[in-house]
Amino acid sequence: MLGLNVPLKQCIFGLYVGLWVASHLLVYSSQHAGAPAYNATSVVLLTELTKLFLAVGLYLAQDGSAKTLLKTALGESQLLIRYAVPALLYCVYNNLVYVNLSSFDPGTYNVLMQMKIGLTGVLYQCIFSKRLNRNQWLAILLITLGCMCKESRKLTSGSGLTANLFSWILLLCQMLASVSAGIYNELLLKGKGSNREGVTTNLQNVFMYLQSVLWNGALLLAKGQLGDALSVENVSAILTPRLLAIVAIMSSVGIVTGFFLKHLDSVLKSIAAALEVVFTMILGCLLFGTPLDALSVVAVLLVGGGVAMYARPVAPPSGRELELSMLPKEV
Repeated sequence: MLGLNVPLKQCIFGLYVGLWVASHLLVYSSQHAGAPAYNATSVVLLTELTKLFLAVGLYLAQDGSAKTLLKTALGESQLLIRYAVPALLYCVYNNLVYVNLSSFDPGTYNVLMQMKIGLTGVLYQCIFSKRLNRNQWLAILLITLGCMCKESRKLTSGSGLTANLFSWILLLCQMLASVSAGIYNELLLKGKGSNREGVTTNLQNVFMYLQSVLWNGALLLAKGQLGDALSVENVSAILTPRLLAIVAIMSSVGIVTGFFLKHLDSVLKSIAAALEVVFTMILGCLLFGTPLDALSVVAVLLVGGGVAMYARPVAPPSGRELELSMLPKEV
């Protein structure tokens, strides 16, 4: 099924879906249900530090020594500086995860976040001149309809619209940050600088996470929350099983994504995203009692179908259609 014909592929696929679903549910639960208050940016900073240690460890295990890492980093200072842009965008995205999951239940959040697929497609068409095919445009339409269906009651209520407008703006900012960071990061990973000797994927991950640590530290300073982040109360709140699980999951999901793309493909990644929508909605209802009415079910089906269709290749024209397309056109 789905080409998952060996245990390794099945394990990677299941782990990928499970990690993303668990991350959304855990972040949501950490913001509700009487959980102790904590500084979200400090959790993001701890997560980025963990990613940095993992990236350095992978570099030392696969690419070279600590001396080689330092020498290459100094020689590639321009590339290191370029990573400040996607790191800033990911800093915005990661911090808004906690903000938005305090405003939306995990099912609604996951449904609405699938709109970034449409944004990605449109930006790719504008930046890379890659035209979207029929299935991709239809997928964007289905995802849009699903999101409108999920939020239709709020859209038809004046008070609901006013109360949630700022939350929707923040959600849009999160999507734009995610899409822009992904595209910029792809340009860096596949650009000319990535082909130079010594510039490995692990090195580029080190650059990314180092910049992410700096940006999140700067954000704490800018908000005047560095003292709060280092307070005994905040550290005690972070050093709980729930928060440490969030840090572990968010730190490891990038590594799992790399294995996913190596052993599977982007089509299965889109199908996995569709399953995330379904499982997050169902588990959110079971664990937190979030409403699962008919409109929610329809929204999940529309968005899940749209995500899966986005990666579906367009069927080649039939023999008859091909013959007709080759006939000379009347002038």
